Amino acid sequence: MSMSGFSVVGQDKALRLLSRARRHGRLAHAYLFTGPKGCGKTTLARAFAKSLLCRNGQADPEAAGCGLCPSCRQMAGGNHPDFAVIEADGQGIRIDRIRGMKEALGFPPLEGALRVVLIHGAHTMQAAAANSLLKILEEPPDGNLLLLTADDNAGILPTIRSRCQLIPLQALPVRLAAEVIAGRNPGLSPAESLELARLSGGCPGLAIGMAQDAMRPLYHDLTAALGEYHGNPAERVQRALILAGRLHEHKGFGELLLRPLAALLKDALASRLGCPPPGQADPALAAIREVWNTEQLSAKVTAIEKALDALSRNCNPALVFEVLLLELLDPLGSFPVRA
Repeated sequence: MSMSGFSVVGQDKALRLLSRARRHGRLAHAYLFTGPKGCGKTTLARAFAKSLLCRNGQADPEAAGCGLCPSCRQMAGGNHPDFAVIEADGQGIRIDRIRGMKEALGFPPLEGALRVVLIHGAHTMQAAAANSLLKILEEPPDGNLLLLTADDNAGILPTIRSRCQLIPLQALPVRLAAEVIAGRNPGLSPAESLELARLSGGCPGLAIGMAQDAMRPLYHDLTAALGEYHGNPAERVQRALILAGRLHEHKGFGELLLRPLAALLKDALASRLGCPPPGQADPALAAIREVWNTEQLSAKVTAIEKALDALSRNCNPALVFEVLLLELLDPLGSFPVRA
């Protein structure tokens, strides 16, 4: 059974877990929503908080709030006194934010029987903050519920994971993601929505951010550069550095574009080996397949994987992107071998 009124689609398992808890009145003291960035974790956590704080929630425990009571109106206005949000500040969630939360949890809720705290991006917690949160989870104060969201489950201490009810979310199938994106962005054409769904890996929240940040033109420029090999080495070096700079300007979105770029190169490699990808292929695939041979395509995939690993270890992103684009466009190497 899914919870009605929750604006999250394609997450049946997560909705079933929350629905079961509401129906039986057996709430855990903490929930950990996990899944890729932009898949709906925060949207679902906020909707769950709204349903719990709704003053008419007992009438329909599976609804995402009545939308009419003072509590629902406060949630909609972002000023509910018993709902708080903690999120990363700079490099992550610092210990002073967790200490402040711990102090607040020592007092009873202001308006109802429950206070809900959303810890957004729990995987960014610094070590001291994580250890402080662990102490709260070991002795949870009555009348309080913690909702944690994390893009990377591996970034959460195992001791914290074990003290939370896990609510797993996943990326959506591309077609379903495209429908969600189109519904939230009526100005996009079906083709644009589908491309954003592919670029975001099936994560509508991420796709919407990409659309607002003009990521599609950058992706097109990257694939166009990979599908061409002309101009003197100096021109190609300049083109590589310009594209690297644009990737860096887009911060986190720049890193996320590397994954669909690697997937495109893998499809080109498979196509050269006689195994074309099923369905409608990226228009840039044919040109890339003709320009680079199998050894070169494989090396470019490896270069992207190394870049992603370097970025995950907080290496200088500007330098990582520059090195990567120089490897991808190969301005100083020999002309591609078409064999």
